[in-house]
Amino acid sequence: MHHESSAVEVETAEAILDADIEVLRLSLRTTNVLRLNDLHTVRDVTRVPARKLFVLSRLGRNSLREIVESVQQRGLRLAD
Repeated sequence: MHHESSAVEVETAEAILDADIEVLRLSLRTTNVLRLNDLHTVRDVTRVPARKLFVLSRLGRNSLREIVESVQQRGLRLAD
């Protein structure tokens, strides 16, 4: 038995990536900081390395952890 990403999994990942960041269910503060930095979709967020997110204005360690965990729960990760 071999594992192949099914079309449904790929479709779901694409749908999540194209979704608004509200699907990440982040705190209002974290969401606002992301929006202020023109990060509106999950794809926008996952294209930014964690260290770069960390230096965004007023985005502290807890907010960064919140983003990383939420993204990982959806089977995605931040850029390196």
